[in-house]
Amino acid sequence: GGMGKTTLAQIVYDDERVKRHFELKAWVTVSVEFDILKITRMILERVSMKKCENEELYELQIKLKEALMGKKFLIVLDDVW
Repeated sequence: GGMGKTTLAQIVYDDERVKRHFELKAWVTVSVEFDILKITRMILERVSMKKCENEELYELQIKLKEALMGKKFLIVLDDVW
């Protein structure tokens, strides 16, 4: 930690060229507890701009696959241990 990786990633993520290149972007802070259901839900909510609350993991994965299929996307998983 402490090497400025998040800051550098944020600069790239927010760059206009990156914004123009990718159709969908999602920034997800993972933190200490790696919860695949929570992470999948957060990614889907960011790329679809819709709240996803009661779906099971499999349903979320299907929806995420459909949302990303055929698109250029950038997903940043920050603070992964």
